[in-house]
Amino acid sequence: MKRRRIISVLTVLLVFLGLLLVKVAEWVPLTFGDIPFEQVLFHMMVPMQGTDTSFLSDFIDYCLPIPCIVSGILLICCIIKDWKISSDIKCGEFKHVRNNVLIIITTVACLFIYGFGITDCIYAVGIDQYWYNVSHPSKLYEEYYVNPENVNYTFPEQKRNLIYIFMESMETTYEDLEHGGAFEESRIPELTELADNNLTFTNGNNENNGFLVPSMSGWTVAAMVGQTSGVPLNIPVEGNEYISDKSFLPGTYSIGQILEKNGYKNELLLGSDAAFGGRKYYFEQHGNYNIVDYNTAIERGWIDKDYREWWGFEDIKLFEYAKNELTELASSNQPFNFTMLTADTHFIAGYECSECIDLYGDRYSNVIRCSSKHVTELVQWIQEQPWYENTTIVLAGDHKSMDPDWFKDVEESGYNRKCYYAIVNSAATPTTQNSRKITTYDLFPTTLASLGVTFKSDRLGLGTNLYTDEETLVEKLGFKKFDKELTRHSNYYDKYILYGKGKD
Repeated sequence: MKRRRIISVLTVLLVFLGLLLVKVAEWVPLTFGDIPFEQVLFHMMVPMQGTDTSFLSDFIDYCLPIPCIVSGILLICCIIKDWKISSDIKCGEFKHVRNNVLIIITTVACLFIYGFGITDCIYAVGIDQYWYNVSHPSKLYEEYYVNPENVNYTFPEQKRNLIYIFMESMETTYEDLEHGGAFEESRIPELTELADNNLTFTNGNNENNGFLVPSMSGWTVAAMVGQTSGVPLNIPVEGNEYISDKSFLPGTYSIGQILEKNGYKNELLLGSDAAFGGRKYYFEQHGNYNIVDYNTAIERGWIDKDYREWWGFEDIKLFEYAKNELTELASSNQPFNFTMLTADTHFIAGYECSECIDLYGDRYSNVIRCSSKHVTELVQWIQEQPWYENTTIVLAGDHKSMDPDWFKDVEESGYNRKCYYAIVNSAATPTTQNSRKITTYDLFPTTLASLGVTFKSDRLGLGTNLYTDEETLVEKLGFKKFDKELTRHSNYYDKYILYGKGKD
């Protein structure tokens, strides 16, 4: 009898776990889209404080009801069955054998459900592809990587300020058809006008607008690493000890470090907790950035200690704080690198601020339009400042949006989604008028060159300086091959970039 009860408990547990895994396999792509398993691993290893927790309630609502109901009914049936078995023991061997057969059939069925759940989850989350990548190392870095630390940089006599605006989930997809977007009516007409009047490296080919986002740079901190240091964020299962306040990609050498070494003051402004995703670690260790985040806003009395909207405080406040920080930075005699990150356009459906107007009938479209307006107004404010003449502004989406429902029709049409990119008030002029195919990593050396900085190498990290006529790696290899190589394990990446071996 004791053995039967143990089997009953295990049976219920297996059914619950199996059904839960099946629902998780459905929920992950529906909620986050097609994300690599490396992204899941990364977020399991880094601080989660400051994140928006609304997805947890969605997880509970979607994934738990069916497993709980079915396993609950099964548990009741098992209790009734055990009671009947105990009362039927005196009724003869036939019933005893029949009950044993039922137990075996039930156990096998539960094992099948459990096995199906595991298999479904493995394929949905991409664990199968992850292990393939680990077991088939790439030689991409040995062939193409240029260590930025080994390159000499020459700055102009009057060093230019850099303002770098990471725009959450900002894509060229939102533009109208005429400008290479996916919509009859643009969701970002203000940003489109900025792009038309400034440098985008499309050279009139609107179908090639924006930049492609590789798998290993498809979330915020990975995008920030890629755009500022020219490498992906590819953390192995055992790599958690290398993501901390003491060590975060010690082998990378970023634009923050290059600028700090040449007398710049670096600052990062964002409306969420900078510790989320390890962003604070990366920017403090790679350029000694002054971090101004949600916690700073409370400390400075900008917002009440109990105030919280969306991820911390909304972008309408962020843009005002940016003006204050820029004014203070510009008042010193030190060149500055001011980096900021917006958040209102984060999935799911974005955050509607007090100035959002219902123009399109759906919330996400309205939020995207509102962000386009606010970013452009900030750029216009900067252009009115006395220090603008000696300042370059880079506008870049961090990664593609992860809102799969909103993009369903766009994806099914075969449209190739890309992120928004424009350089305002560049100090350099491209040597080629070709329309360039670019990725996240090309923004690193190109940003440096836009400040009038010269360096002999056409490539830094895995990125190519777009002001030169050197082919980018995606132009040379094609995006699919390049992306595939990036997802594969690399002994070079682990040794020299992730672990920082060979550094003093």
